[in-house]
Amino acid sequence: MPTQVNLIPEDAPFEEGQREWLNGLLSALAGWEGSLGGAAQNSGEAKESFPWHDPALEMDERMALAEGKPFERQLMAAMAQLDCGQCGYLCKTYAEAIAFEGEALNRCVPGAKETERKLKELVAEQEAANAGAAAEEPAEKPAPKPKKTAPLGTRDNPYMARLKSSMPLNAEGSSKDTRHVVIDLGDSGIEYEAGDSMGIFPENDPRTVDAILTDLEVSGGETVRAPDGDNKLFRQVLLKEVDVTKPSDEVIALLAEHASDREEAEDLNMLAGRGAEEGQSLLELLRVYPSARPPIQALVDQLGPLQPRLYSIASSPKAYPDEIHTTVAVVRTAVYGRGYKGVASTFLAKRLSHQGEVPIYIQKSTEFRVNADPDHPAIMIGPGTGIAPFMAFLQEREALGHAGKNWVFFGNPESAKDHIYQKELEGWRRGGLISRLTLAFSRDQEQKVYVQTRMLEQARELWAWLQAGAVIYICGDASRMAKDVDAALHTIVAEQGGMDEAGAARYVERLTAENRYLRDVY
Repeated sequence: MPTQVNLIPEDAPFEEGQREWLNGLLSALAGWEGSLGGAAQNSGEAKESFPWHDPALEMDERMALAEGKPFERQLMAAMAQLDCGQCGYLCKTYAEAIAFEGEALNRCVPGAKETERKLKELVAEQEAANAGAAAEEPAEKPAPKPKKTAPLGTRDNPYMARLKSSMPLNAEGSSKDTRHVVIDLGDSGIEYEAGDSMGIFPENDPRTVDAILTDLEVSGGETVRAPDGDNKLFRQVLLKEVDVTKPSDEVIALLAEHASDREEAEDLNMLAGRGAEEGQSLLELLRVYPSARPPIQALVDQLGPLQPRLYSIASSPKAYPDEIHTTVAVVRTAVYGRGYKGVASTFLAKRLSHQGEVPIYIQKSTEFRVNADPDHPAIMIGPGTGIAPFMAFLQEREALGHAGKNWVFFGNPESAKDHIYQKELEGWRRGGLISRLTLAFSRDQEQKVYVQTRMLEQARELWAWLQAGAVIYICGDASRMAKDVDAALHTIVAEQGGMDEAGAARYVERLTAENRYLRDVY
């Protein structure tokens, strides 16, 4: 986005917000970069835009915006647009890896089935379009690039760290189970920064794996070819390497192919067409369709890889150079009448023993960082486990002696049971590191109150902080909370800045372009 050039005089008859908006509009219309007559103005290079790169847009909206674009950009539009890093890439670079390097199509965790299906559709269309030319003149396959050993503590070379502690944060009787998890980095030399995430490679629940083996009427001691090409025991592959919680369309089709009962085969074929429902695991399918018993090697070949999970780091290396702290919400729910537990959260918080080993890596953040300006004000909005990176930010600012004010928004269901990190947050507030601590406990009163409710209640003060140059950070659920907070921010900007809806949208876009509106959402 072009850098703003201030043309509206300070004494012009406009309020500050209106003047700032007009300056931004004129700069954008003129295309000025840096200053009048700047080098970038004459470079002749237009910066590529990605209008579909917005998690608030639906799939069909994103694909419409990418229509007619190169293949790799259409692939990018099919992603979830969160740049969360769980796939090991950003949305743009993951799409390019698929287009040019043949990367797997099932690595977009937040996009899930919808993204995977759209990627398959796009790749199939591209392959069909290229089939004729390839048949007439087969292209030479490039020689495979020699594999380099990735640095320790990266996705391709994780470090076997040890669990130091897993401490419950909720009071007894809470509907939630949140843990403060501490990982010991030992003498690995692995470095991280506040704002980074920790990736872990979990294991499937052994009880689930053993139930699958029982239903398949095998012991698990059979040798199969694992996804990495090595021969391994079937149970170990199910435990550590493949995803048994979210069966792919190919797995369901395989079950249909080997179902001896015709009605079960028909049902499975229909299910393969629309995909498994949320929570419909491999074990569930084996129990609902008892005649569907495929060969175990074929099953391994079709099961997707067990993906790593990312957790926002809740510590600063300036306070904990040899440890990584994170905040884990243990996922527990009932699906199809059977208890369901999150694979990664229960592994990390409950099944992993003290000093037990877990493969971890650091997912570097590109922008979600403490601002280098020690005097800048910061607004941190993180309900639930979204508070995690702000624990790191506050430790970082405290260690660096930053003088900038910090305003923290935190929320959870009940203050008596779910005020996690209360001691630390209140201590920082009393000590002056936190200038404002705004709390929203949704179930403490008859009418539910959320962080976005508190934002709107304190709109005037929040607008004043924005006018003073504050950076807004958001961490948490992308599908609901982040959208509601974003809507509240637009409302505040419009009402307090005297702008219409389009003007407020441009103001927020400028905040994003200036790295003053940063989100770590999942």
